[in-house]
Amino acid sequence: MKSLSATWTDSKVLNIEYINLSDPQDDEVQIKVGSAGICGSDLHYIRGDKPVTVGSIPGHEIGGFASAVGKNVKHLKEGDLVGIEPVVRCGVCRFCITGAYQVCGDRGLVGEMFNGGMSEYINVPGYTAFKAPNGFDSELAALAEPLSCSAYGLERINLRSHENVLIIGAGTVGLGALIGVKAMGASSIVIARHPKQKETAFKLGADEVLGDDEPGRDRLNELVKVHAFDAVIETVGGHGDTLNQSLESVRPLGRVLVLGVFFSKVSIDAFYLLDREMVGAVLYGNMKGKPNFQMALDVINDHKESTRSLVTHRYKLNDVQTAFSSAMDKSKESIKVHLQIN
Repeated sequence: MKSLSATWTDSKVLNIEYINLSDPQDDEVQIKVGSAGICGSDLHYIRGDKPVTVGSIPGHEIGGFASAVGKNVKHLKEGDLVGIEPVVRCGVCRFCITGAYQVCGDRGLVGEMFNGGMSEYINVPGYTAFKAPNGFDSELAALAEPLSCSAYGLERINLRSHENVLIIGAGTVGLGALIGVKAMGASSIVIARHPKQKETAFKLGADEVLGDDEPGRDRLNELVKVHAFDAVIETVGGHGDTLNQSLESVRPLGRVLVLGVFFSKVSIDAFYLLDREMVGAVLYGNMKGKPNFQMALDVINDHKESTRSLVTHRYKLNDVQTAFSSAMDKSKESIKVHLQIN
């Protein structure tokens, strides 16, 4: 069959073309994509931080309907609404068999090593497709992917309801972390750079929002002096100094959770690691008996409209280049940009 798709060109521009798509294999499911989100990691291809594979299809935040189901896939039927956990893995190594498939040595990501969801149809391994709860649509199902990182990270730092959390950054990852923190009953303060981010953080229940400016830094220094933060969640990544900011801000014996992706080596003051803990959680797995992706679906199920508010811009597949431009340009007040495909 033919599937209209957005494919990378050697100029880091996306082309709209029809590709040939085979029937799903016995262990695969074919998805009629309804919604695909643009992740910050997708924007790094445009910026040149990561090389593109010419002809490949981006998109790892995917929601849609099962349009064909391989005979070995037993947990789904045709017509089911699903979200895609895009981690493809071997299934047999020591990490996979203990649920830590996010660190499988043979892992790959749908939308990077495998064709992604910015296409009318996509074939994926059956185990990556999670049936969405009743009352979901494709957009909510696609939002489970970015929230899965937070679900895994909050599990790793064992966040408790009486604790106070500082979230550095208020893009999709930071605001998704805020939803997770509030769902666990903890208090939260968010550092946000842009007006739309500040507005959304307050709407999502942040106890306080600090600007990335002199008054915001003064207020942060006041809070750090009194050891206000039991945990700090870093969500910016890139090339900044936010790892040191996190270590300096968290109280002694506190925890730093790194959700941001860094594309260059950064220096940190290792002295802080003597009495502070730092863990990373860019991907997710199933290390405690329940997949983090399912945890994210459950959180969204309890906070549907709050989660949906992260999506500020919606475009058709043919407008993919405009969609990427909107995601890049925060003056357009974008947080999460989605492609509405089918």
